[in-house]
Amino acid sequence: MKKNEPEMTAKQIVLARRAIANPVLFARHILGVELWEGQVEVLESVRKHRKTAIKACHGAGKTFVLAVLVLWFLARYKDAIVLTTSSTFRQVKTQLWSEVRRLALNAKVPYPALNKTELKLRGDENFALGLSTNEATHFQGYHGRHVLIVGDEAPGIAPEISEAMAGVAAGGEVRIVLAGNPTTPSGPFYDAFHHEHSPWKCITFDSFDTPNLKDITLEELLDYDPSEGGPLDQNRFPYLVTRRWVYEQYFEWWHGDEQSSPVWMSRVRGQFPDQAEDALIRRRWLERAKERVLKNPVIDGGRPVVAGVDVGGGQAETVVFLCDIRGNRRRVIKMGAWRADDTRGQVVQFLAPYRNRLKSVVVDGTGIGHNFGFHLRDEGFPVELVKVGLPCRNRPELGENDPSKRFVNEKARLYQNLADAFEHDQVEGLSDETTLRQLADLRYEIDSHGRMRIESKQKARARRQTSPDRAEALMLAIGHRREPSWLDSWSAAKDRRQGRTIEAIADELEASDEVVGRWIAEDAASEAAQLHSPYEPDCAHCHQIIRIDDPKGSYMGKLYHESCLAKVKYGPHAGIKPVPLLG
Repeated sequence: MKKNEPEMTAKQIVLARRAIANPVLFARHILGVELWEGQVEVLESVRKHRKTAIKACHGAGKTFVLAVLVLWFLARYKDAIVLTTSSTFRQVKTQLWSEVRRLALNAKVPYPALNKTELKLRGDENFALGLSTNEATHFQGYHGRHVLIVGDEAPGIAPEISEAMAGVAAGGEVRIVLAGNPTTPSGPFYDAFHHEHSPWKCITFDSFDTPNLKDITLEELLDYDPSEGGPLDQNRFPYLVTRRWVYEQYFEWWHGDEQSSPVWMSRVRGQFPDQAEDALIRRRWLERAKERVLKNPVIDGGRPVVAGVDVGGGQAETVVFLCDIRGNRRRVIKMGAWRADDTRGQVVQFLAPYRNRLKSVVVDGTGIGHNFGFHLRDEGFPVELVKVGLPCRNRPELGENDPSKRFVNEKARLYQNLADAFEHDQVEGLSDETTLRQLADLRYEIDSHGRMRIESKQKARARRQTSPDRAEALMLAIGHRREPSWLDSWSAAKDRRQGRTIEAIADELEASDEVVGRWIAEDAASEAAQLHSPYEPDCAHCHQIIRIDDPKGSYMGKLYHESCLAKVKYGPHAGIKPVPLLG
């Protein structure tokens, strides 16, 4: 301690020496705090194990016990160094170090003055420090005989920071503690709990293990009288998660089963959900798609197909999905994937057997996909270059469904189309586990304008997930769909009058049989209403009255004299016989 700091009395020194070896006694006798059994388990784990991971519900005192650890470890060893971090530096300052300052201020022994995120106990070689999270290099150079690294809000800590923490542990006696709410089922924090041979001592804080809810079942809690001041408000430790909070969150976050209730599972039960809360495509939708493959395997019936191509290079895959799309049904026919610097030959060879059936080959025209798409076009394939990074087209006539107001770019719009197809059980034939895993891991964000965007490939790789190349290819094949127009309904009615089958028309227009049938029925009803009208309308060409008994006909929704109709269809000389040339 510095000379100007208050010195410990003889009694305090004796007390400190007795308690300093045991973190639980240190918390009780030096810091003057009582801990519940889950917090005690954390302290004992750090004393005995090199690595401890704590996944916790809300309000369980997780950050509080981490602050106790900081002060205990610093006092336990004369050469101790404590490094703390969190998902953001703001959280380092306002959460963990706020608790550290409060505990030091109220301790039964005097502590030196603290800075916002720094405490020196015995001088420059014995200190605790809060580190920012934007640079892994901030962890370099901290080596000593005894080091404690504390990571609060661990799911939000970047993988490179976790790697830097592991680097500090290369020498000396180093202990690492990671704690957080288990919201994200991926990344280093998740791995600590799920690797078969994990070196981590894993601890879980469930709301029903905390003091205010211990020995109460969920069923019993739901039977409590919810009146103010009743049993829901009888909490021995009001600063920990309360009965009323759990009761109220059940009705907000529970949706019938664990898989459908990720927020309840992570924030109340302290369990990792099957998926992240911001996952775009729910795992249960994908599971249903897998079940459909087992019950009804897709057989290629020789129908027209659409291809989606995501172009990779080096370690990234180039992936092609072939899909039969008809109306609301999307059938995966075949998938191909290759890793090489140049995969043009493999893709051409893959597509060649389907050349006469391909309606469109959709390629992301951004970056290397641009020239790749032109190569396929030169090979005679019907390539459609789509730049998914561009903003969506402004469609004010669609109101709240205007894509420019809903999505940041085309990528978000196409992925939402794909998600909608899975949600409504419209995708058949997808059994590739890698694709399913990539789809389940897709994350979305909402920008400041309320528009959706998809997490970038770089962010996905940063979470130690593979680049979602297969998901991208499927998105291009299924998510990129043409919007029906008034011309489709007119074309369907015309083709039907010419004898084409509804199935053939539906294939050409990428519509369902039901939709095409409705278009044809609506056209027939319109024509019948016009032909049997008690009124005498004007001809759309000559603007003269069409008498009830005049020969007439309709074209593109308008009524004409029969002679005028011929001129509209075939030009002003329709019906005039050619004059023979003189010999």
